Amino acid sequence: MKWYREEAKRKFIEIAEPWIEKFKKYKVKPSGIYLQAMPTRWGSCTPKGKIILNPELIRAPKRCIDYVVVHELCHLVHHDHTQKFFDLQKKMLPDWVKWKVKLEKLLA
Repeated sequence: MKWYREEAKRKFIEIAEPWIEKFKKYKVKPSGIYLQAMPTRWGSCTPKGKIILNPELIRAPKRCIDYVVVHELCHLVHHDHTQKFFDLQKKMLPDWVKWKVKLEKLLA
C-alpha cells in the first residue's frame, strides 16, 4: 500500500508540474501536493494553497487527473465555483466536462 501511494504521488507531481507552470501567469503556486483518502472527492484545495488529491485517482486516465489538477489550481485563482472560476477552467482545459464525466463513470 505504501508503494502504491508513493507511486501515485510521484505520478501526480509529474502531471501537475506543467500545469503549475502554466498557472504562474496568474501569480499562484500551490504550497504542496498531498495525498489523502477522501470518500466523496477527487481533490481539494486548502485556503493556504495545499492541493490534496485522492490516491484512488491514480486509476484514472491521465486526462482525468489533468482535469482534477486544473480544477484545484483554478481554486488558487478563484476560491469558489463562480462563473470566473469555470471560465478559467475552460480556458485552461477546454474539454474538461468530457474528462469530469469520464472520471465520474469510471470511478464513481
